[in-house]
Amino acid sequence: MVINNRIHFIATLFLILGVILNLLPMPAILHSCKPPILLLILIYWSLAFPNHINLSYAFLLGIIMDILLIMPLGYNALCYTVTIYLILLYYPQIRLQSNWNKMLSLLVILIPYFFMSTIVNGMLKIEYNIINVIISIIISVLIWPRLFNVLRFVRQKYIS
Repeated sequence: MVINNRIHFIATLFLILGVILNLLPMPAILHSCKPPILLLILIYWSLAFPNHINLSYAFLLGIIMDILLIMPLGYNALCYTVTIYLILLYYPQIRLQSNWNKMLSLLVILIPYFFMSTIVNGMLKIEYNIINVIISIIISVLIWPRLFNVLRFVRQKYIS
């Protein structure tokens, strides 16, 4: 019981940190190709504890991001929920892979996220540049190993 409370506390703490990092202002050049840090943190925790950090976390964080970013309600919630659904569907295979294969798996998982995002942007007439989307995917995949190692260290130190 204490472990379950610790899991939710530490994961929630880092997810709040992810929300703050997503909201930090960046220069205009970097803003358009900013990786979804909150989603990457959510992916890690759902890989680490799939029975605890699940679709409800993804949906709730998506709604929170929609409200904070003044986006149409459900935009991020849909993208986050579908991405975490794919993670939960394939997490046994992903967990057993090496770090390089995890990076490729993340690339395969993030492509539908960005694809849904660009489709919804097109439907809502929100301007986007496909080059910036591709750069954002590449940056997300490149920062994944470092983020994974940091979060794994925190998980081993404070939860296990």
